[in-house]
Amino acid sequence: MATEAPHADVPSTEGARLTAWWRAVGRALEGGGLSARWWELTAYGSLILVAGVMRLWDLGSRAMHHDESLHSFYSWKLYIGDGFTHTPMMHGPLQFEANAGVFFLLGDSDVSARLLYAVVGTALVGLPFLFRQRLGRLGALFVAGMLTFSPAMLYFSRFARNDIIMAFWALSLVIAMWRFIDSGRHRYLYISSGLLALAFATKETVFILVAILGMFLAIVVVPRNWSAVARRVDAVGMSPAQALGHLASELWRAGRALDLSRVSRPAGLLILMITLTLPQWSAVVSIAQDSALLSWTNLVLAQGEGSPHIGAPAGGGLVLATLVVMLALSAAVYAGARWNWAIWWRSALIFYGIWVVLYTTFFTNLSGVGSGLWQSLGYWVVQQGEARGGQPAYYYFVIGSIYEFLPLVLGVVAAVYYVRRRDVFGRFLVFWTVATLVLYTAASEKMPWLLVNITLPMIVLSGKFLGDIVQTIRWRRMLPSGAALVIPGVPVFGYLLWQLAFFEARGGAYDLLMPIGLAAGSLGLAAGAFLLGKRVGASTVAAVAVVPVAVGLLILTVRTGAVAAYVNSDLPVEMIVYTQTSPDIKRLRDTLVLAADATGQPDGIPITIDQTSGFTWPWAWYLRDQQGVDYPSYATAPLEQAPDTPVLVLHSNNQDDTDGLLIARYAKGERIPHRQWFPEETYRGLTLGRFLKSFGDRQAWRGAMDYFLYRKGVRDRIGSEDAYVYFSPSLPQDFQPAR
Repeated sequence: MATEAPHADVPSTEGARLTAWWRAVGRALEGGGLSARWWELTAYGSLILVAGVMRLWDLGSRAMHHDESLHSFYSWKLYIGDGFTHTPMMHGPLQFEANAGVFFLLGDSDVSARLLYAVVGTALVGLPFLFRQRLGRLGALFVAGMLTFSPAMLYFSRFARNDIIMAFWALSLVIAMWRFIDSGRHRYLYISSGLLALAFATKETVFILVAILGMFLAIVVVPRNWSAVARRVDAVGMSPAQALGHLASELWRAGRALDLSRVSRPAGLLILMITLTLPQWSAVVSIAQDSALLSWTNLVLAQGEGSPHIGAPAGGGLVLATLVVMLALSAAVYAGARWNWAIWWRSALIFYGIWVVLYTTFFTNLSGVGSGLWQSLGYWVVQQGEARGGQPAYYYFVIGSIYEFLPLVLGVVAAVYYVRRRDVFGRFLVFWTVATLVLYTAASEKMPWLLVNITLPMIVLSGKFLGDIVQTIRWRRMLPSGAALVIPGVPVFGYLLWQLAFFEARGGAYDLLMPIGLAAGSLGLAAGAFLLGKRVGASTVAAVAVVPVAVGLLILTVRTGAVAAYVNSDLPVEMIVYTQTSPDIKRLRDTLVLAADATGQPDGIPITIDQTSGFTWPWAWYLRDQQGVDYPSYATAPLEQAPDTPVLVLHSNNQDDTDGLLIARYAKGERIPHRQWFPEETYRGLTLGRFLKSFGDRQAWRGAMDYFLYRKGVRDRIGSEDAYVYFSPSLPQDFQPAR
């Protein structure tokens, strides 16, 4: 009798497929042949765990910011079946659709409203693992560490805005870009196409990202091909207009003659990026609607403030806008077909498949195609004239030095290091960092959450630099050579300088001897470093010195991030907090919930909220499923009789002479801050002369350090827009505002 073979020996089709899939994933994670080691996996796992805990810890404790409540409320509306209509004022539709999915799975709450961003912020920490071939093992790990503890990344991973999502797409796109340049595998073009679609559906800052990556690729590609065009351009004896026309003609001929199917990898990637996104750039022509070129036509390509459709074309402008979009799409298809049709149509299918699904909210809002193609950029073209925030040009230098001093300091040194080394990838990181800072500084709207976009390339640049420096150090020779003395010497030197700079006189011989001793100690350490450099090399001393500097700045970074995220998270003594809903609003919400439970009112306590100055938010989110909520505006229709609800929230500007109307129904009103903001006068009006003068002013240094370390000097200057809250005497409540 034949014996049946054991089941384990029979090959399984499903098992073979699973094994092949797992091996493919492993190869993708190896980063171009760079296999993972156990200590790397342990380190990344630990960092991701720490990052997750930091981002999820007490996630719902902070009062909902105005923007958070908007994003959460409209996500909730989509979740309960009311649909969603894209409007560029709130950026792309992705965060609303993803949040609605979170609400479907976990229910709607302050915690679940922020959960998406916390999870993405945690996942961001793991991305450098896929970039090890370019960053190096240590460099990628240092990048992951800095992403974990970065105050900006931490704070805005706990904040319901899409900036942290954009950071995830940006780093993913950069990784895919370099993976393609290194390997030439088409999969990275398809991945890049999907990432571009997701980024365009997230936030309009993607235009800045695409412009930066496109400029870098152009800088790489154009010099290689410019000489062939330059030889054909002879503009001698021509007028400027003729020369320009001749140049354009030659460029056109060169472009038609160029065999796009044989271009380099960077050129192919540039072509793909341009052709996929060209229709999204169409609205840039709306810049010309008020220029001499088009102003005489009265065409409206982007409606301005006051219109319900800001940034959208109107009338004859709609016809022109449609023609521009169709022309851009046709040019994109033509160029894509000349480059590599097989790759291009697949990439376009991925890009527009994702883009259309998201902008139409799964085909429930077909008008999203038009608003996504034109209004997304048109809105922000119009908004540039508004300059919301009105921040000075040096804003990001100020806020960056307060929170992101670690990558800022290392990034400056790294920029010099890589430019001098002529390292192509290092120069890309320098270009990415500098171009991002320049473009965000040039943009009229400057906000603290945009610091996330500026910090990301600085961290990648700094992490690679730190990894490269650490690998150059010959650690086994440090003790015999004496170079190890630099590690304790740097913090001691810093401490002596600190004590000397902030020395306070006590009287007697102490006032003379102490400064002399501090100065002598500092000079002695500097002299010792100089002599050590003579013996082991100045570059070795400098490399070793980077380590304690980085460690010291990291310790300060962890402290700064923790204080901002957990201690002062909704108090605008932090510049990163900017404008924030008062903690008293959340206390009041909690009081109403307790009162509803105590009085057996499952639909909530009826309440009247004066919506003057946008006081509707965050109440629309907090009271989203509550009955008996009224939102009158007493600025336009003054209060003439007491509302019939047991609770009234009244804007302080509308409170004058209302006590006589309210006394019969309510107890005495309690004044509370509704919205608070950082005292911007502390940094506005800074000139180069004042800045340089402050270097010799010990009091200025002391004030700056008191704020840097302890956030002193601003608490009593916080701006506030207040409300009065009135309770019916019969309502059981124990509301206690902060004092």
